[in-house]
Amino acid sequence: MSAASENHGALSTPTRSDIPGLVRFSAAVTETLRYDDGIYCFDREWAEAVNRGRSPRYTLMVALGFSRAEAAGYQDLPRTAREQVDAAIADRSQLSIGDRGLALWVLSRLGDTRAAEWVTDLEHVTADELRPLEGMEIGWLVTGAAAAVEAGLPAERLLASMLATLRSRRAAKSPLFHHLGTGKGRALLPNFATQIYSVLALADVARITGDAQALAEATALADLLVELRGPDCGWPWLFHAEKARVVETYQVYSVHQDAMAPMAYFSLAAASGDQRYARAGAEGLPWCFGENELGFQFYDASARFAHRAIKRGGWADRAELWTNTLAGVAGVRRRITLGTPVINTTCRPYHLGWVMEAWAGREANIELLGGDR
Repeated sequence: MSAASENHGALSTPTRSDIPGLVRFSAAVTETLRYDDGIYCFDREWAEAVNRGRSPRYTLMVALGFSRAEAAGYQDLPRTAREQVDAAIADRSQLSIGDRGLALWVLSRLGDTRAAEWVTDLEHVTADELRPLEGMEIGWLVTGAAAAVEAGLPAERLLASMLATLRSRRAAKSPLFHHLGTGKGRALLPNFATQIYSVLALADVARITGDAQALAEATALADLLVELRGPDCGWPWLFHAEKARVVETYQVYSVHQDAMAPMAYFSLAAASGDQRYARAGAEGLPWCFGENELGFQFYDASARFAHRAIKRGGWADRAELWTNTLAGVAGVRRRITLGTPVINTTCRPYHLGWVMEAWAGREANIELLGGDR
């Protein structure tokens, strides 16, 4: 852990109506998750208060959040996005193909001249290399290429290639996207990350290039996801792409509620001009402030911690995942319950980075909720 993270002052617990406070809270918590060489950890367990693992990927995500906060005028941030990027890309061998999409995204946003070489690098990625990647990584590659085009880089060919790869994974019978490019097995059971990063990618393409097909694909997917979410606006975890249904709800992740869904739906609102999507993105935030089945508040300023999810306790966590997935594939619609809900008491740095990415400069979207959830 860095020395800076040991010498922090008082931090206020954010409130639902204080989005700038949530952004500042997120920036401050990232300091507890950073190593002295600038790389952020993989996660931290509540009970142990020890950082585990190293993640250049999460470092890039934190950098994206900081870059948006910088552009939105936030002052006194503990780090700069550029120093975070420098740390993340210092050893390129540690970056996956999808991670390189994140790098292109943030370098393009920052106007960094190094972005051009990342465009060239990604143009050499083959279809065979892309096929086994999870849908979220394809989403990052499309978003990164779109950001490069927006920055004036000659990335149109790269964007067309990555967008074609994403579209090749769209289900034949629904707006959902396959998890992998194999077309069978696990490919048919995508998670929420695959879906929401696809919404974000398509929305950005539509906004930047005027691609009407991308906008139609994004809105169809976004509309279905809203239909499939829980009564407390909790975003479910696992889907059957061709059957357009949820096969397993848990875990319900806080980062989906306060960051990833807002990122995608706010972008779609900007692309479409339809504020219903901005509202849909904001509607999941109260879940993190106690409007969930456990009445749990996910942000803890005293511990500088943002809890990760609501899951099923003990052995039931994996047992329910497998049982409900198999039942869903077989066509059983009723969810099978084997355990009770508990909190996943880990914290990951990308969660905080994505909160900043979602809300910095878009704080007013919380007002769309009015006095409602």
